[in-house]
Amino acid sequence: MEDIDLHLRNKMGDLDIQLEIFLSIICRNHLVFTNRKAKRLNIKGRHIPCLMLISNCPGITQDEIAYIHQIDKGFIARIVKELEDDEFLCRTIDSENRRKYHISLTEKGKDIIPKIKDIDEEWKEVVCEGLNEDEISKLMDFMNLLAENSIEKIRNRI
Repeated sequence: MEDIDLHLRNKMGDLDIQLEIFLSIICRNHLVFTNRKAKRLNIKGRHIPCLMLISNCPGITQDEIAYIHQIDKGFIARIVKELEDDEFLCRTIDSENRRKYHISLTEKGKDIIPKIKDIDEEWKEVVCEGLNEDEISKLMDFMNLLAENSIEKIRNRI
């Protein structure tokens, strides 16, 4: 396998690789990394972004989570249901719209957040190895800009 890795790296060095391939590689490896780490916490890697968002925005709705993460509402509904069944979060019916639920972490959910932050920090260290703090800051600014541009362009249906 090591021979294949070296061979592919040599070949890739000669290619004009598209941005989406780099992003795809990073995203897939992040998913593998977080899934491995999340197993120890009895959650799934896909739960982590949702838990972190709810931690930062108590009372957020499923629709708002889907919009912020640019993920299908049905997928978010399944994640919320799994997390509710496992007692990491609770849903409260909106007083003005009975079809809308506000989502907050339970004590169990709050207790897991520091461990999730450790996983995120470990990933950041792994993926940003070789970069200094200024380069990491610039990278985050660039990635934020790319995300904003992609959302705006798709929303405007280019």
